Amino acid sequence: MIFSKIDKWIEQRLAVVGTLVIALVILIYVVSQFVPDISQWIITRGFFSVILIVLIIDLLYKVIELKGTPPSLEVYEDQAQAMSEIQEFIEKEHLETSDLLEYSTSSTRTLLRELRKSNVRIRLLICHPDNAISAHERKTIELGIENLRKDFKDYGKITVKQYRIPASLRGRNLGGKWINVGWYLYSNVDGEVDIRGHDVTMILSDINTPQGEKLKGMFNRAFDGLWQDSTTEDLVLTPQLQGSAERVSDLPQLRPRRSS
Repeated sequence: MIFSKIDKWIEQRLAVVGTLVIALVILIYVVSQFVPDISQWIITRGFFSVILIVLIIDLLYKVIELKGTPPSLEVYEDQAQAMSEIQEFIEKEHLETSDLLEYSTSSTRTLLRELRKSNVRIRLLICHPDNAISAHERKTIELGIENLRKDFKDYGKITVKQYRIPASLRGRNLGGKWINVGWYLYSNVDGEVDIRGHDVTMILSDINTPQGEKLKGMFNRAFDGLWQDSTTEDLVLTPQLQGSAERVSDLPQLRPRRSS
């Protein structure tokens, strides 16, 4: 975190210096048009050559900075491609909260550890083992729960719930700043239903964009719907500590659904 703050401090100072240099050049040029001695001094001293070099350096820095800035919306082939960008974002940004909608957490253990390392409040939704679509998936979910209890022992900033409605959307709301969404695909493998999510296309977007705002709305509706569903159950990791996480979503509470 300290290096991120230093980097931001340097960026701010360089931006100020660049602005001041441009203003100085304009001012000197205007004055030189009315004072011949200054114009001659600028030419003989090579003043504009120095200014030009400074401006080129500032321009190069801005190009490099632009290249390194995460895109406002990016589509990745699978979770593995998106994960490096997500982890880098968590390391650099001071996140306070996160909402995660997962199935078994088998492919997101590293992400969850990174969130704990950054002391982020976590609300996590996973599928209930009793509602797994196959015996294999049930074992995968149960193993994920064991890992959660190991990785988040004595960590009081996580709340985990288990939903029973069939999984469809997966994703994460990272501090209300970035939204990451994907989907679960079902297939029939040797007579047994299979579910895949880690190797399915994922979208990562800045929430402060029109696209990100729409993705956030979709994710929050799905997350809040499952979080508040009457069939969703709490999963206690550490009885004395679990349950202190706060919500990420800034959407209002969902209204009760009318019976049809």
